[in-house]
Amino acid sequence: MQILQQQIAALQVIVHQQHVSAKRQRVLNIALLSVLVAGGFIAAVRPVGDATFDTITCKGWKVVDADAQTRIVACTKADGSVTVGWLDQDGKLRINAGTFADGEAALTFADKNEKKRITAFIDGEGSGTMSWADKRGVVRIGAGIDANGNVLLPTFDFIPLAKP
Repeated sequence: MQILQQQIAALQVIVHQQHVSAKRQRVLNIALLSVLVAGGFIAAVRPVGDATFDTITCKGWKVVDADAQTRIVACTKADGSVTVGWLDQDGKLRINAGTFADGEAALTFADKNEKKRITAFIDGEGSGTMSWADKRGVVRIGAGIDANGNVLLPTFDFIPLAKP
């Protein structure tokens, strides 16, 4: 009888070890599955670098820098106009280009205070002008040509430059 009890005790030890081993195996399986799922998720959302497309269709887009600051914006509007703007590191609009539904087109350069300093403009009839403004945004020089080919040289009030 003692031998039988020893054999039963030995079997109980083996069963217990197998039970512990099965639990350990389940934990390892769950851990492995978790790593696989996490790896798949990371691979799915991780940026892959540069991308190449034949065509992208959208109504607007923006380009951001490394700090997620918007630097270039482009958009279309319901009236058919299209604009593209370039912003500096402070988020100020420095260059703006656009075409408009009535046939106009413009390109404007602004200083760091967003004052328009240089503007090129063409209206829907074919007249074109260029203007240069002072640091307050007041146009000081302008030149153009109308749709009939007549030269336009408007006169603006003159403010002499300060002597150094």
